[in-house]
Amino acid sequence: MTQNYAVLQAGARMHYAVPALLARAGVLAAFYTDLHSNHRPLELLDRLWPRQLQPRPLRRLLGRRLPAELPRRLVRDQPLASLTWARHGSRSDELLLQRACRERFGGAGALYTNLINNDLNACRQAKELGLKVVHELIISADVGRTLLEERRLHPGIEPDGEAPELVEAGIERDRQKWALSDQVLVPSSYCLDSCIALGCDPAKLSLVPYGIPEHWFELEAEPEPGRILFVGQVGLRKGNHVLAEACRELRRRGVAFDCRVAGPPLVDVSLPLFEGPTYLGQVPRRQIREEFRRADLFVLPTLAEGMALVHLEAMACGLPVITTPQCGSVVRDGVEGFLVPMGQSVPLADRLEQLLGDRSLRNRLGAAARLRAHDYTWARYGERLLTTLQRR
Repeated sequence: MTQNYAVLQAGARMHYAVPALLARAGVLAAFYTDLHSNHRPLELLDRLWPRQLQPRPLRRLLGRRLPAELPRRLVRDQPLASLTWARHGSRSDELLLQRACRERFGGAGALYTNLINNDLNACRQAKELGLKVVHELIISADVGRTLLEERRLHPGIEPDGEAPELVEAGIERDRQKWALSDQVLVPSSYCLDSCIALGCDPAKLSLVPYGIPEHWFELEAEPEPGRILFVGQVGLRKGNHVLAEACRELRRRGVAFDCRVAGPPLVDVSLPLFEGPTYLGQVPRRQIREEFRRADLFVLPTLAEGMALVHLEAMACGLPVITTPQCGSVVRDGVEGFLVPMGQSVPLADRLEQLLGDRSLRNRLGAAARLRAHDYTWARYGERLLTTLQRR
C-alpha cells in the first residue's frame, strides 16, 4: 500500500476501527472527525459524573474514546464548534468536511470516507487534487426508499422523515460519488447487490465484511430455554413491528417463550402494533452481555442494514440467529440459523417455533454460529480491509 490516507468520519463508528487500522499499518496521514472524548474537560467530567447518572447523549459522547494506536497528532477534530452546531441541530460532519477540504486532506495521497450523502464535494475536490478516492457504504443505498414504504404502510408510527424527492436526490448523489470513487467498499452481499441495482460499476465494488472484538468469545453462556433476544434501536427499520406480530402468533399457537427487546425506542412501544415482547429500553453494556449470556436464540427481523454487528456478537455467544437477507448477515440458512423474508411475521414465527421446540437443532445451529463467527473478528476485518485497499 503506497498511499497515505485521509479518513473522514463523524462519530466513533466501530470504535474508530478504520483510522486505527490505517495508523497501525503506517498509512494514515490525517483523521478528520467531529468530536471525541479524549479532551481533558471531557475526561474529568467522565470521572466526576457517575456513569449511571449521565444523560444518554452525554454517555454516548463520553464513550467516544480514541484507541491507543491512533496518534493524537493525526486527529483533526473541532470540539467546541461541533458542540455549538449540535446545540442548534446542525450536522457537525459539515465542519470536518470544511476543514478537510481547506487543508487539502492533510497532504494525503488517498481519501477514505464513510460519510452518508454529504461528502460529494469533498470527493470531487480530492479527485481534482489527484487523490485516490475510497468510499465505504455503511448501509444499503436504498434504505430511504425502504423507510418511505414502511412509514406509508404504518402512518403516524414514526416521523415522516425525508420527502420522496429528497430520498431520490440522495440516491443520485450516491451515484455521482460512486462514479468519482476508485473503490466502493461494502460490508455485505446485500449492500453490494443494492449498489449494482442503483447503477454502481461492479468493477469498483469490493466486499469487506466487518468484525467484532475477540472478547465476545469469552462469554460463558447459560441459555434459558425459550428466551428470545433482540438488541438494537426499536422501530420500523429494525422490524420490531414484525417481531411483535410474530410473538402474538406464537401465543395464539400456545408456544411458551420470553422475548426480550433491549435498546432505545424510536417509537411508542405501548402501541398495539408493538404488543408482544418485553421491552427493556436502553440497557447498559454490562447488562447487555448478561442478556446475551442467558439468551436461547437471537432474532433481528430488520428491513435494511449494512452489516449488523449485533448478529455477529450473538453468533460469537453461540446463539442461533434468525434474521432477514437485509441484515447483511453471514448466517447461512439452516446452518447457523435461519433467513426469513423481510416484513413477514408468519415465517418468522414458524422458525422461532421450530428452534424453541427442538433443542438438538438449536444447539447444532448455535455451535455452528460460534464457529463461523471466528472468521469475522477485528483482526480478520483489518486483514481484509488492508488487502482490499492495496488492489488499486
